[in-house]
Amino acid sequence: MAGADANVFDSARTSAGLSVLLIGPYDPLGGEYTFLAPPLGVWRLAGVLRHAGHDASVFDPNCRDGAPESALRRALAERRFDLVGVSTTGMTLRYDLALAHLAKRAQPDALLVAGGMEATFAPETLFELAPFDLVVLGEGELPLLEVLAARAEGLPVRGLPGTAFPDAAGVRRVPRAALTREALRDATFLTPYEDMPYARYWRRLEQSYRVNDLPVKARREARLAEIRSVRLNTLNYCPMNCSFCSSTNFLHEAQGGDTAKVGRLDADECLAMLKRIVAAHPDVRTIIFQDDIFVFTADTRIGPLCEAIVAAKRSGELPGGLQFISTNRIDSMNAERLAAMRAAGFRVLGFGIESFAPAILREFNKARIQRHIEPNLLLALEAGVTPFLDMILTSPRCALGDLAENVRQAHRWVEAGCEVGMYPYVIPFSGAAMARDPELVPHTVHKTQEIAGTGLSWSQPAKILPVDPRVRDAILEIEAAFEGWLKLLHASVPHLPSRVRSLLWVFCAIPVLSRAGEAMPARRDVGDALLLRLPGIDRESFAALELAIGDGEGEAPCA
Repeated sequence: MAGADANVFDSARTSAGLSVLLIGPYDPLGGEYTFLAPPLGVWRLAGVLRHAGHDASVFDPNCRDGAPESALRRALAERRFDLVGVSTTGMTLRYDLALAHLAKRAQPDALLVAGGMEATFAPETLFELAPFDLVVLGEGELPLLEVLAARAEGLPVRGLPGTAFPDAAGVRRVPRAALTREALRDATFLTPYEDMPYARYWRRLEQSYRVNDLPVKARREARLAEIRSVRLNTLNYCPMNCSFCSSTNFLHEAQGGDTAKVGRLDADECLAMLKRIVAAHPDVRTIIFQDDIFVFTADTRIGPLCEAIVAAKRSGELPGGLQFISTNRIDSMNAERLAAMRAAGFRVLGFGIESFAPAILREFNKARIQRHIEPNLLLALEAGVTPFLDMILTSPRCALGDLAENVRQAHRWVEAGCEVGMYPYVIPFSGAAMARDPELVPHTVHKTQEIAGTGLSWSQPAKILPVDPRVRDAILEIEAAFEGWLKLLHASVPHLPSRVRSLLWVFCAIPVLSRAGEAMPARRDVGDALLLRLPGIDRESFAALELAIGDGEGEAPCA
């Protein structure tokens, strides 16, 4: 296997291995904030630490029978750990911090370390809210190897490159260069896919979504293809610099502000990983390339990779029915690439469209993609590939007409065969340009978050609302109606996929925007389309739900 013989992490091998527990981000809401899948970055880190001779275990709070807190207490009671690492995200932070406090109470002598997005962008917050000894900035492999080496020798761990720690002046950050392309490759190859509990996740999801209750075999098979997926990351970061996004700044922040160099696996290395994943999880139906961007505009990898996948399927090295999902630049698509990807088994291609309104695209620093959106979506549909569009319905400085255009276009493309994932407004993720914009502070809504078991709380930025009061009022009214519908529908439908949620957003937006004088699709037509996608709910039940919520504004129910 490529990269297996000469690994850049070989020099870190030690005979004085320490015991490490790595805790993944905790999402008790079951996938609303994180993918329902093993935490890929945490497992990659565990693989590197194991390669160096350390005894690294992963605690995944999202795949436990019973309360994860009780399971973590048992794990910490059963053995002593030299280091406990907690991975953090902005959306799961209050739950992650609660586990950090639990870990420190159970093992006060263990070195408690935070990592992940929130730790990198806001170490001050983490030190204030939890008893962390150290924060790892950016990629954790090299910093943690050095921390463990120092710990084994009884040396100080503060001041090592790639970490942050509190001192008399506040919090001191020591920057570190991002992994080289070769180190990224070797860390990826060290990811212990064989130990990752994908099958357990699949069973939980199949039970949760009641797959066996679906009456039509084709629907069951389609749902299994969605559920039985394994994720692979082949890119270190997205360099597109979208104003609402924090991931584009993640490695820059860890390096002290210097721009990181893009690194990714080549076609042969991708193929080797695909074969290994299939060997580790023979029942996999879909492999999801979890890169923020899998296909770039000047991409020399996608053609050879598709050819290699087709050849591997023909020779039996990969299953003939294996499918793929990836997120790509919309302006990177053309008929030739789409045909090659379809032939290789790519069934869904994600595109970060974000908006169909030119003004919002400019505000998001994405104006360059506008002219490519419609022609390339049509090309993808013609090629037999399903486009998945990420959309943010409003931006801080948008107008009401921009919101209306997004709703109209979302409905149009859902009906054309696209999948759409919608968010009502910008979420102020730490590290994003918009989250740091002082002009948007008055329009940023905070939420008081409490850390279970501690009595601690803090005010966390939760949403950036539109500056224009008409747009702000409209999107909040639409959101309230959407949440009301969601609550009632969940009682009858166990899983609402993006195609249903997106139509529900449109359905809820129509009366609000129609009252404001904006042209909207016929609500009855959207309601009929929703009914077709809601198994187990008939017209009478749907009409009763509509009357119960009362968001039809005097229209006849969609019955």
